[in-house]
Amino acid sequence: MTYTDLTVGCLFMLEGVPYIVVSSEFHRMQMRKAIMRTSIRNLLTGQLVQKTFTASDRFDPAPIDEINVNYLYHDEDHYHFMEKETYEQYQVHKDILGKKAQYLTTETDVKMMLFDGKPIQITIPKNVNLKVIESPLAVKGDSVSNTFKTVTCENGIKVSCPLFIKEGDVIKVNTETDEYQERVRV
Repeated sequence: MTYTDLTVGCLFMLEGVPYIVVSSEFHRMQMRKAIMRTSIRNLLTGQLVQKTFTASDRFDPAPIDEINVNYLYHDEDHYHFMEKETYEQYQVHKDILGKKAQYLTTETDVKMMLFDGKPIQITIPKNVNLKVIESPLAVKGDSVSNTFKTVTCENGIKVSCPLFIKEGDVIKVNTETDEYQERVRV
């Protein structure tokens, strides 16, 4: 691979560590060599690095396997997943998941990246459906303006929703912004 292959989403090895390209910009200035300015994320530590590459730089593709898994359960420090096809189970330390863990419900389908057979990253769906377990009652007259209330979902997440959302409703929540998207018809 060369520096021109480093487009967004590209997986490559740098100094023995797998990286993913988050952003890249190709620059060519008069009388100078062309360069590729990138933001790359270390897939083992999650650290974001700004790096500039030139035409002389060469890379190997990262030997990353991506599999579909189901979330099963969690204990003190680990979350447990099972591959759908082989029924092989993986455990992932809670630090790898971070904030994403709050959106996991039993049997949630996620994508797992493996490096040397070990889980290094989990990608959850952009939107998840969650059941509302606690919702304050709307007060008559509140519907005149565009007002919201805070509801509690099955996994403990608090989401700002329109007044018509009641206990027992299922809502779609954006996992990147933590925002209400819509009520789901069950």
